[in-house]
Amino acid sequence: MRKLALPAFTPVNVLSTCISGVTDAELVERLKAIEATLLATAENYDVRARASELHLIPRVTQVGSVAKEDLEKLYDRHMSPAKSAARKYYDVLRSSAPHRKCPLCGIGVVSALDHHLPKSKYPDLAVCPFNLVPICDFCNKAKLSSYPRNASQQTIHPYYDDFTQEQWIYAQLDIDGPPALTFFVDPPPHWDETKRLRAQRHFDIVKLGLSYTSNANEDMSSLRGHLESIENREGAAGVLAHLKEEQNRYLERLNSWQHVMYQTLASHDWFVAGGFRNIPKQSLLVV
Repeated sequence: MRKLALPAFTPVNVLSTCISGVTDAELVERLKAIEATLLATAENYDVRARASELHLIPRVTQVGSVAKEDLEKLYDRHMSPAKSAARKYYDVLRSSAPHRKCPLCGIGVVSALDHHLPKSKYPDLAVCPFNLVPICDFCNKAKLSSYPRNASQQTIHPYYDDFTQEQWIYAQLDIDGPPALTFFVDPPPHWDETKRLRAQRHFDIVKLGLSYTSNANEDMSSLRGHLESIENREGAAGVLAHLKEEQNRYLERLNSWQHVMYQTLASHDWFVAGGFRNIPKQSLLVV
């Protein structure tokens, strides 16, 4: 959930470069015949995305005399492979995420481009730069070919949506056994129903609950010893101060697992008063 700037280059740049890599003269002729249609589709995508209306983009199986398979090949053969005609655009898009962090989860390292609306359902958007988002391997596999059938099923689009300004992910601390965090969606009350459902949809589709829980609980296992040493020196007040300091360190990423984790731990009196000692000690690695 990190906002990205729109690609600086235009759909016509990418499309024309992809077509230039096609060697079948008859196919080139058919592609050029639908070039204006594909560019109009890209323009409509931009308009719809700005209005959070991507669910209104029609799904197609061909455009003019060009079949779905040939439209998909513009990406598969002429944009994504190394040394392909439009690979330079692929590389720029894949590198556009700051620090190569996946904008969908904020955790994984970008390894590919995702068709926000999958090319299997929207082949006319296969090389539209607005539809190509840098993504990590985990999110790419989790998202698969999901697409919105209505407004509330639209996942967060890093180029057009900004869900970073308010907190909508929280966690609860389970203390029935060893302390463990569980993350959940709780949007601000002033959000409308569609936005609330979109947040939940994104959380579910890219499995943020799984990723966040895994990262946070692993981090907690190394936190015990540090908090013990702080408590020995400064008591519970020192433990609380440290947890709040860590929480504030991630204020710019309100919905990151780090901010939510430290926020939850700092607000839990039992944990601050010594409950952290119930975190299992890290096992020693046997070489």
